[in-house]
Amino acid sequence: MTSRDYRFTRRPRWIAGHIIALVAIIVFVNMGLWQIRRLHEKQAFNKIVTSRTTQTAQSIDDLLAEYGQDQDALELRSVVAKGVYNVADEVILRSRSYNGLSGHHVLTPLELGDGRAIIVDRGWVPIDLDSPGRTEFLPPDGPVEVRGVLRKTEVRGSFGPVDPAEGLLSQISRVDIARLDQQTESELVPVYIELTAQEPPQSGELPVIVPLPQPSEGPHRGYAVQWFLFTGVVVVGYPILLRRTAETEAEASGHTGAEPSG
Repeated sequence: MTSRDYRFTRRPRWIAGHIIALVAIIVFVNMGLWQIRRLHEKQAFNKIVTSRTTQTAQSIDDLLAEYGQDQDALELRSVVAKGVYNVADEVILRSRSYNGLSGHHVLTPLELGDGRAIIVDRGWVPIDLDSPGRTEFLPPDGPVEVRGVLRKTEVRGSFGPVDPAEGLLSQISRVDIARLDQQTESELVPVYIELTAQEPPQSGELPVIVPLPQPSEGPHRGYAVQWFLFTGVVVVGYPILLRRTAETEAEASGHTGAEPSG
């Protein structure tokens, strides 16, 4: 049986190594568990998306009557609304890509006929079409029926561009309903519609109606596996390192008759 000398494990540098290995195990395990929690959250969200987007579309009035101002409850509900597009208050939503191409989205208020309007994200246009009211993407004249899903107003996080708080904006960096309400003649409904279809349809090819994102679990499962593999490397590899070092120490001690220094 190969002899081993583990006295080296009490040396300061090896004690530091034990601490580092233990901390690494704790961190890796917690990162793996965090990714599993993110996966479960994503799976729960996907169920909500699938449930809400496949429901029979309700009128905007019925949805507002049922859920009021609760934006989380309104989010991704299938909706139908009738009205007339107000091109005069149209705004360009900057920096939105489509199939790898740079461009923008077109935000047009839909007048509901009772003094209210709802912003409709009518879709994507190429990057050179960066001003509202362009003939290339004018909406149909007269009454239209739009279908889509409701989306919450967007707010700026810790980072990202800042839109001017005052003045008339022709471009905006996010669908901030409160900011758009400042420059829209009618009172805006507190959510907006991401368009999936309209009748009558767009006469030209623009804007391109962007398909709704398909539910996806994302990379969380794979990331969790990676973190647990890292944990396994330390759990298995560090004891092997200690064992081999102990054998080397025993051999050195046998040759010299004393414990090696260091």
